[in-house]
Amino acid sequence: MALFIAALLSLGLAGANKQPGEPRLVSIQMDDGKQQAQAKQQQVSSPKVAKIAEPPKTPVPAPPQPTPTTLPPPNYIKLSHDDFAASDIGAIGRRSEAVAAANAAAARAAATGPGEGPKGVHLYAAQWYREPNDAELRPFLSGANAPPGSWATIACQTIDHFHVENCQELDEYPLGSGLARGLRRASWQFLVWPPRIDGKPQVGTWVRIRFDFTKG
Repeated sequence: MALFIAALLSLGLAGANKQPGEPRLVSIQMDDGKQQAQAKQQQVSSPKVAKIAEPPKTPVPAPPQPTPTTLPPPNYIKLSHDDFAASDIGAIGRRSEAVAAANAAAARAAATGPGEGPKGVHLYAAQWYREPNDAELRPFLSGANAPPGSWATIACQTIDHFHVENCQELDEYPLGSGLARGLRRASWQFLVWPPRIDGKPQVGTWVRIRFDFTKG
C-alpha cells in the first residue's frame, strides 16, 4: 500500500512540472511480481499428472490342439474255412499219406504191366527226348529179318542226361527175327524222358521201348 501511495505522489509531482499540452500518464502497470506469484500459485495448485505408458500386451498363445492318432490294424491273418482246415497240424500226416498213396497209384497205372520188367519191376511207357534215325539203327539191324508189320520191345533203365542202360530184350515179331537183339545193341544211342511223378523226373526207373518196322 505504501508503494501505491508513493507512486501517486510521484505522478503528481511529475505532473506539476509539465507544461500545458504535454502528455500525461493516465494509467500505470501493476508490478508483475504479484502476477508471477499468482501464476506460480496456479501451477502449484494444479500440478500436471504425467501419463504412465502402459506396457505392451503380450499375446497369449493358443493351447496346442491334440494330434489325432490312428490305431494300427490288428495283427492277425484272416483264414477261410478251407485254409483253417488245412492248418490243422494233426491232419498233416494223414494228408501226406493220402498224397503218397495217390502218387503210388498213378505210378502203377502208368506202368505197362506189373512185373513185366527185369526182376518184376514196373515198366513205364517211354517218351522220346530224341528219336533215333535210320542211320543210327541200320548198322545194328542189318542182319535182322524185318518183314512188314514186324516189331520188337526192350526194357531199359533211365539214367542222367536222358540216356538209358541195362537194356534187356522183351519180345519181338516174328519170333527169332533178331529185331529185339538189334535194338538192345543200338540202345546206347537212345534218349528218352525219365518218368515223372508230381512233376519230378524219376531217374533210375525202367521204361519199355517198342519199335515198329516197315520196309523202306
